[in-house]
Amino acid sequence: MEAGTKDSSLTRSSFTDLSSGAVYVGDTEPMPEASLAGERNTVAYNTISRSGVEYTDSVGIWAGYEAGLTVGHNSLDHLPYSAISVGWGWNQPEAQKSVLRDNKVTDNRITDVMEVAQQQHDGGAIYTQGAQPGTVLSGNYINRSAYGNTERDGNGIYLDEQSSHITVERNVITRIGYKWVSNWADYGIRNTARGNWTDTAAPALGGTGSVMTDNLTGLDRLPAEALAVAARAGARGGPVEQLRTDLARTGTATQSSTEGTATAALALDADTNTDTRTLSEAGAWWQVDLGAVRHVRQIEVWNDASSTTADFDVVTDDRTVHVSGKALRPTLVNLDSRTRTVKIVTSGTGRVALSQVLVHP
Repeated sequence: MEAGTKDSSLTRSSFTDLSSGAVYVGDTEPMPEASLAGERNTVAYNTISRSGVEYTDSVGIWAGYEAGLTVGHNSLDHLPYSAISVGWGWNQPEAQKSVLRDNKVTDNRITDVMEVAQQQHDGGAIYTQGAQPGTVLSGNYINRSAYGNTERDGNGIYLDEQSSHITVERNVITRIGYKWVSNWADYGIRNTARGNWTDTAAPALGGTGSVMTDNLTGLDRLPAEALAVAARAGARGGPVEQLRTDLARTGTATQSSTEGTATAALALDADTNTDTRTLSEAGAWWQVDLGAVRHVRQIEVWNDASSTTADFDVVTDDRTVHVSGKALRPTLVNLDSRTRTVKIVTSGTGRVALSQVLVHP
């Protein structure tokens, strides 16, 4: 839908098993003449699954310099890279002032994107570029972006480069490999993230005039209102992955040594962007005391990507489980244990470096 496509709709269609992306709207000319501008187009109630099979850097729904675009109530799953991308320009001057404005990315269901096996990086479930006054990203359910990666990668909503004047509100964003919302660049300005629900935290938005307000972060259970928003999202709605109680959240963490300010408690702060780190030493360990003996079914070990933890034991009071190779984000250890402590110990010489450890009853 390019070269001046206006007032057009693509609705209630299904796309699957495609070499590249499913939907492309608009162009990369920031200030086209009026007849070539993309305006008031709609992509809604479509289902997109397993696109980008050969060209894994492709996006499910891509839009360039558009005005008044609606991307709503689509269901996108199992994609190798970003699911929805709106805008263009990176740090080019023309991205500061273009026809981009008043776009809406609302009520979409986005699951299992930034798939780890495809080794694509630096993307997100919803990705934006350029100044877009009046643009709103709301009511979207995002679950499992780059989930299971070894690296700190795969955002939920990624306001990249000069993304500006964008409102991010009332989205449910869970099980994300990196940040639930990312606006790292100083030249992305006046963005607002408010009233969202997520199981992790993220640094403050970058850029002049950007704010984060009334977001519920670090959740280990989604409240009823969030569940309702997530269940309505997508072409036909659908199930929601409820979060699980984290017994470690109120525990006490210790470790064999500490490098710099990377203290043991940072693995219990509900933030997968902060990290613990021991010195490199034989038998290095990290431990959480749950405060009482609890029945534990699963332990999630989230790796610190910059100081990889590898070849380690997960030790409880009544058993030991060995994990070979690098820890993931997360590595899941299933067991049936009654324990007060959970300990992660290197098998040889090295660091234990973790961004988060969750213990589920």
